[in-house]
Order: sequence, then structure tokens, then C-alpha cells
Amino acid sequence: MAISAKQKQKKLEKKNKKRKQAKKSGVGTQHKSDTLKYASFPVHECFIPNSLFESGLGVVIISRRAPDGSIAASAFVVDMYCLGVKNTLFKVSGEAEYENTVKPSLMREGEAQYENVPPACAVKVIKGAVLYANELGFSPHRDYKEAKNIFGNIDASSCSVKYEYGQDGKPCYIRGPGESALQAKRIIDQLDKKFGEGSYEGTIMLDEDMY
Repeated sequence: MAISAKQKQKKLEKKNKKRKQAKKSGVGTQHKSDTLKYASFPVHECFIPNSLFESGLGVVIISRRAPDGSIAASAFVVDMYCLGVKNTLFKVSGEAEYENTVKPSLMREGEAQYENVPPACAVKVIKGAVLYANELGFSPHRDYKEAKNIFGNIDASSCSVKYEYGQDGKPCYIRGPGESALQAKRIIDQLDKKFGEGSYEGTIMLDEDMY
């Protein structure tokens, strides 16, 4: 493995402390169905955290600019190792608020630097994570159906970068504090059913106070 389970857990704990701070910053959300209204507007910018492929968790950001100058930003909490899209956020704001509040708040969700990437690559990462999770028997967050409208006509196949899912070729379940013991058991049971007990990477637990 690239990093040990203990190292990974420490990285994720630090990341989730940052996420808790970001939630306190007051960045609100609009209804995810509003994304369809912005799907045809020009892409403003897209970001992927550099740590996404090492830690397995990260926030991918896609934003579009409306004719009135406002910025519509969608953020997807992506689990590259197992569950696909775990959560989404959608926020429309003025350019100043986006630059000074929304974007910095989203990027505080992790300690890594963010890379500005082509829209096709941002969409490819997200769709690939969802497809991988589907193959394991897991569906994306319930809001993903609406949130993905922000993709519009972005063609993920035009991104030449090859992304890998799972850890060292195997699923690795990272239990977040938002997942109850029962939910975690169902996920483990599904992995056991799909691969057989012990045929995937071990579960990593996050502190319940992280969010």
C-alpha cells in the first residue's frame, strides 16, 4: 500500500477537522435541482485535490459562470476507494463571495493543494468513482442525481488521464462519522458478499466528533 492504515487514519482525521471548521464558516447551499439552470453556462473552473488519490477521499469542485456574473459551484465528496460520491454541495454566489468565502471554505476540507484541471477530467474522476462504487454494489448520495446536472455537456471521455479506483486494486472502506454502526455493517456485509471476507482492504474508522 502507498501508506499504512494508521497513517491514512491520521490524514483523514486532520482532513475531517478541517471539514468541521469549514462547516462553521457559514457556506450555505441552494437546492440541488437548481443545477440544471446553470448547466449550459460556461465553465468557470474545476479543481481536484492533489491528495485525492493517496487518501482516497476528497472534494472535487466544478463551477460555472452565469450571464449576471454569479458563480454556481458544485462540490462532490468523492470516495475513490469504495463508496463513490458520499455527499454533494451546491452554492450560487457573487464572484467576490465565491473567491473569498465559498472556494476557500471548500478547499479547507483537506490539507492538500488543489489542482486546476480541465472540466472533462473533473467529471471523469467523479463518474469513475460512481461507476466503481456501483460495481461494488453501492449507490451515490441521493442528491447526486440532481447535482450531476452541473456537468452539462462536458465530455468525460475527452480526458486522457487514467484514474485508478480502490486501494492497490482492492476496495477499502473508510467509515465516516456520519455512518452509523448499522450502516457500516451493511457496507461490510456487501463487501463480504461481493469479494469474500478478508478479500479487501481493512476498514478505517474516523472519530465521531470530526464533523
